[in-house]
Amino acid sequence: MPVISVAGSAFTVTIGATAYSAQVTKGTINLKNTVTRVKTLTDVAYATTDKDGGLSIEAIYDDETGLLGALTTAMTAGTSVSVTIVGGDTKWTGTAMYVETCDSGFDATNLATISATFTGVMSVTDNP
Repeated sequence: MPVISVAGSAFTVTIGATAYSAQVTKGTINLKNTVTRVKTLTDVAYATTDKDGGLSIEAIYDDETGLLGALTTAMTAGTSVSVTIVGGDTKWTGTAMYVETCDSGFDATNLATISATFTGVMSVTDNP
């Protein structure tokens, strides 16, 4: 089967009901299983005890009325947000992602950015 390359700009990022694809400049999705080693009478078994995930994004700063506002509101309230990321024919979905960090940065070139990390369970499916 041939490999299909997908450019970073072809990813769509939706948080809540709003698409931030033109604003997000970088992202990383982490899927994690907690695997426990269990010693049996004759061998060793491995059991998956927990599924977890994470997401980090970097975006262009947009003031408190856009992405920054949505993230800090969810973080302050302790509520989750839904996250959907589509790249090529793959779709990652996190229905209850919690904002762990939300940072604003700026540099000497006058570029202001937002970076945020999320934790929660993300699933990956085929996007028809």
